[in-house]
Amino acid sequence: MDFSKIEETKSEDEFNHPDEQMVFHYSREERLRHAPEIVQDYYSGKFHPYKGGLLKSLVNTRANRLLFVTIVFAFGIIYFVNFFGPQKSAGSLAGVDVHLSAFSYEDSIYASVKLSEASGKKKPDFEEGLPVTATITAYDKDNSVLGEKKVLGKYDGNELFLRTTFGDYDIIKVSAVCNMLDSYASLESQVEKR
Repeated sequence: MDFSKIEETKSEDEFNHPDEQMVFHYSREERLRHAPEIVQDYYSGKFHPYKGGLLKSLVNTRANRLLFVTIVFAFGIIYFVNFFGPQKSAGSLAGVDVHLSAFSYEDSIYASVKLSEASGKKKPDFEEGLPVTATITAYDKDNSVLGEKKVLGKYDGNELFLRTTFGDYDIIKVSAVCNMLDSYASLESQVEKR
C-alpha cells in the first residue's frame, strides 16, 4: 500500500504551534510543595535518619516491641517442644518404656531396641517371660526400604536389648514396630554417624 499520496491532517493549533517550539518548564519548588513532609524535610536538610542499633529499632515503638516479644515467645515455645516434647524414637509397650537407636560403624548400621526394666509394681506380671517381637526396617534418603529384619526376644521384667545389623551404608533412618501382649509401639530413629 502506498501512503505517499495520503495528506497529513493537522489542526490549526498544530500548524500554529509546531513540536519544535514546545517548551517544558520544570520547577523543583512546585514539585516539592505537593510532596509529603518527610520528602520536603529531606530536600531542605532537616531530615535526620534514625541511627539506633538493631535492638533499639526492635523496641523503638509499641508495635515493634509487641512483634519482638511475639517472636521471642514463639521461638521459646518451639525450642521447648523440640527439646522436651515427645520423641519418635521412644514409646511405651505394655507399660514398659521402649527406645530405638541406630548408629553406623565402618560399613554396617547397628540398630537396637531397648526395653527398660519394669517398675516394681509391674515386675511380677513379666516374671514368666513374655515374647517380644521387633520388626526393624531400614530406609535410605529417598525413604525407600533397603532392608527389614524381625528380631525376637523374651522379656522377663529386666532390661532387654533386641539388636540387629544392616550391611548397607546408605541407610539414614530405621523404624521399628514392636509387639508384646497385644500392645504395639511404632518407633523411628535417625542413624548416628560414628
